[in-house]
Amino acid sequence: MVQKDAAVFEQLLSADFIGATPTGEYFTKTAYINHHCRPGFGIMSLTEEDIRDSSIRIYDHTAIINRRIHSQFKLPTGNVLEYDVQRIEVFVKNENGWKMVSGQGTQVKPLVPEAPPN
Repeated sequence: MVQKDAAVFEQLLSADFIGATPTGEYFTKTAYINHHCRPGFGIMSLTEEDIRDSSIRIYDHTAIINRRIHSQFKLPTGNVLEYDVQRIEVFVKNENGWKMVSGQGTQVKPLVPEAPPN
């Protein structure tokens, strides 16, 4: 995503891929690649938490990954947002190896402490 490499996306994503962004938009494979490969806009950096804090479950030819990442996102205005994203990704193994069939990220909002009682 950071390198905006459409060829890598093409190899990683299944033909019937559906992906959703933290804003709630969802995309087919081609639209997802176009969305994430726009120059001068989008993901600038991703930092993954310790992989030991991730959940990776494999069921025969299906893998489900839950993980947290930290993202820096550049808006069209040039402003940069930083936030954590909780990801769920589903992979299916076929004759061509593992392909992502679905992925969704939810922006994690920092907890706001409760106001002290009056």
